[in-house]
Amino acid sequence: MPLLMVLLALAVMPVQRPTDVVKWSAVAPASPVQAGDVAVIKVIAKVQPGWKLYAIEQPPGGPVPLAFQTTAGSSFVISRKQIGAPRPKVQKKDENFSIDTRYYENDAAFTLPVTVPPTTSPGSHQLPLEVTFQACGAELCLRPFTQKLAVEITVRQ
Repeated sequence: MPLLMVLLALAVMPVQRPTDVVKWSAVAPASPVQAGDVAVIKVIAKVQPGWKLYAIEQPPGGPVPLAFQTTAGSSFVISRKQIGAPRPKVQKKDENFSIDTRYYENDAAFTLPVTVPPTTSPGSHQLPLEVTFQACGAELCLRPFTQKLAVEITVRQ
């Protein structure tokens, strides 16, 4: 009988999905960009209370580092070394990994410098982004997840 109670309790517990824990959005530059130039994309993470979004820099053996990239086959290129990120908090001896980790709580905004290929035609273009992240709460650590985003940029004449 106790096993049945545990199974029933698990069946009614809400499932935590990465997209419920961290909500991502992306904002394109307000004005058109020139082909061959860099477009600065703002990517915003809204982290639910009680959760940690792990940062870009992590020590070996820790959580999967936060990563931004364009989707395979895209001609747009992110300059990864120039990504702007807020200063993360440091968790000494993180209970999930037994090492010091870096993370964000609440909201975090990142700037992605994206090179627009010089051969890009004028007009509106979808810039496909992928954000790979890991988030943990006090009682649950989610598996790494990749969120797909798209932002529309305009290339001027």
